[in-house]
Amino acid sequence: MSTRKPTNRKTSSKKKTSGSKKSSSSNKSFKKRLLIFGLKAATLAIAALFVFCLFVYLGLFGALPSEEELSKIQNHSASEVYSIDEKLMGRYYIEHRLTIDNDQISEYVKEGLIATEDSRFFEHKGLDIISLGRVVVRTILFGDKAQGGGSTISQQLAKNLYPRMRLGFLTLPVGKTKEIFTAARLENIYSKDDILTLYLNTVPFGEDIYGIEIASQRFFGKKSQDLNPAEAATLVGMLAANTAYNPRLNPERSLKRRNIVLSRMHEHGTLSENQYNKWKQSKIKLNYRRIDHNTGIAPYFREKIRIQAQDILEDEYGDEYDIYSDGLKIYTTIDAQLQEYAEKAVDQQMTRLQDEFDRHWKGRSAWAKHPQVYTNALRQSRRYQKMKEAGQTDEDIFKAMEKKVPMTIFTHSGEKKVQMSPVDSVKHYLMLLNTGFVAMNPRNGHVLSWVGGIDHKTYQYDHVTSRRPVGSTFKPILYAAALEDGVDPCDFISNEQVVYEDYDDWNPANSNGKHDGYYSMKGGLANSVNTVSAKLITQIGVRKVVNLAEDMGIDEDIPNYPSIALGTAELSLLDMVSAYTTFPNYGRPVAPVMLLRIEDRDGNVLYENEGEVPKDEVFDDDVAYFIVEMMRGVVERGTAGSLRKVFNLKSELAGKTGTTQDNSDGWFIGYTPNIVAGAWVGNDQPSIRFRSTALGSGGHMALPIFARFMQRLEKDRSRYQYHKGSFYVVPSRLQKHLMCDDYSETDPDKSFFDKLFDDFDKPDSLKLKKQQEREARKEERKKTDHKSVIQKMKDLFKKKK
Repeated sequence: MSTRKPTNRKTSSKKKTSGSKKSSSSNKSFKKRLLIFGLKAATLAIAALFVFCLFVYLGLFGALPSEEELSKIQNHSASEVYSIDEKLMGRYYIEHRLTIDNDQISEYVKEGLIATEDSRFFEHKGLDIISLGRVVVRTILFGDKAQGGGSTISQQLAKNLYPRMRLGFLTLPVGKTKEIFTAARLENIYSKDDILTLYLNTVPFGEDIYGIEIASQRFFGKKSQDLNPAEAATLVGMLAANTAYNPRLNPERSLKRRNIVLSRMHEHGTLSENQYNKWKQSKIKLNYRRIDHNTGIAPYFREKIRIQAQDILEDEYGDEYDIYSDGLKIYTTIDAQLQEYAEKAVDQQMTRLQDEFDRHWKGRSAWAKHPQVYTNALRQSRRYQKMKEAGQTDEDIFKAMEKKVPMTIFTHSGEKKVQMSPVDSVKHYLMLLNTGFVAMNPRNGHVLSWVGGIDHKTYQYDHVTSRRPVGSTFKPILYAAALEDGVDPCDFISNEQVVYEDYDDWNPANSNGKHDGYYSMKGGLANSVNTVSAKLITQIGVRKVVNLAEDMGIDEDIPNYPSIALGTAELSLLDMVSAYTTFPNYGRPVAPVMLLRIEDRDGNVLYENEGEVPKDEVFDDDVAYFIVEMMRGVVERGTAGSLRKVFNLKSELAGKTGTTQDNSDGWFIGYTPNIVAGAWVGNDQPSIRFRSTALGSGGHMALPIFARFMQRLEKDRSRYQYHKGSFYVVPSRLQKHLMCDDYSETDPDKSFFDKLFDDFDKPDSLKLKKQQEREARKEERKKTDHKSVIQKMKDLFKKKK
């Protein structure tokens, strides 16, 4: 049996004690080394951070803004355009922003911003250490996003003013450091209220808009100072993520974010318990109003004003003012209410007419006889141009353009997202009819409404200023010239078709194909008879008509050819409407006036229109009486009769329809004593048109726009000055010259008494002209009689011989 060797406990205990001491000593040594390493690492990190911050401060990564630069901060601010009735029409801008003062911002917005983004805003000097710690602990570790980010409002302002440079992995640290330094300088220069104002004027809200004022107007249709707590919280909530919390695009997310902001406002004492519960339970009620370059009131007109205002500012002040960034206020002559009537009239008529046009061409090609129109449109399309630039062949391009792709197209019922091939898209836009409409006050030349096309986003081309053949709307100018030349309204003129050999065998015909009987001069205008117009212009001379047109304000070149009597001259709608102001003004034309005043952002007047100097009388009062009465006949019994019969207009009206060759252009210009308005309708490609005059005439295409505009105007008691009132009564001495029929099958002979009274009643200028003509005819007859006697004597001598 083996025996167990006794253990030496004392020796074992000593060994343990010795090992424990060594272990403890080793741990202490490790901790010491670790501490030293940590201290060294921390020292190096602090040193590196110091050096990094020093490099940033010294501008190694781009210069920091100086306090002097920061003290002169002035955000780009949009210039605003206003109507004569003080309605905001639109803006010109680089960044869509309006700069406003602190007292114009809702307190709910300010409190909501501070509560959500920077709760210690009034306690720090640009850098909030506590806020940074809160971000690390509560936001990052616990995911409490309601607490906001680590950047103070001052730092966010710095970021908005000076966007971060792209520096790869250094972008964030460099950007943050710059923002801290810049924020500190901002805090030294500005008060806390000023910093809040700068921030709220600068911050982006998505949708290419900046600042609380534009955001308030965009989403709620009101000024920021009028926002209620829920609306203010909605907009403040958007700052965390513009698109994610956009109340139009993501209403549910926006509502949740809004309620977080409301909760923070409640915690900070801005809202009572009852207020918080009330607004938390409310729905988001948007009044979304998008005003950009393509929307708002009269976008085509605003483009005209932009050019005019820039020219004025450049002439007067050089480059001192920038219309896109200096927050100017521009006041125009547009009447916002009349503009609305005009736009509704255009939309109503063009929607109906486009449906009719599409049915008219259904199953047929509108460009079959002119295929180049379609080919050119394909080649001018953006898709073709882009693919061509990429070096692709026409065959490959046209093949690719046959494939359907998602796109958004314009229709009269609004934009539509469709699957359509680019080829079909080109065809769609080729088939769209377009229009222009403008209205003026003939007393002072103020342009009251201006519609340059069916959609400014789709068609930038302004059809108020584009030049097209004017058709029979030119005839009143011819007739006024004829009256001035001595032709009497009751002079009858043969309707016979004539070939004018002196003018390259010009052979004008009537659109109805009838060429029998005789028309009085006034009847020729009322019924727009081409043969009568041709005879008048060849009788009085083309130059007299051109001269009168120029005197009436038409500056464009007019061909010195008799076909202008039928409207072959290419003029703009604005030219013609301006010239027509001569008629209700009884011989005195006025030039169009559009811009009234320009103010800087502080309200100082930079420019003010002093009013146009009235032009001289271009024809005498008697001619004016005659031409107005004759143009009233167009409405009462002529080509514009539908104004009474169909549209039941009650105002005193005069005007003229116009239709060009092959029905490419339809015109109507009409007036009351106090407003002149005109419309043009057609396709941008003249070869694409209605095939019949019944559908393509001015009376069918353009007149209804004027009529629907006037229908709305007649119902507006606040604008009674434009549709009430009467034309001057024709003096009794002139009335006799209008008392005749429009048409006679045979050449009517006047009685002795008619001729006698004509001589007594003629106005002096007309009477003198008639007398001169009679004397000339007598002299001609004497010569003829003398030649006849000599010829008879010769014949008699021959017989005797």
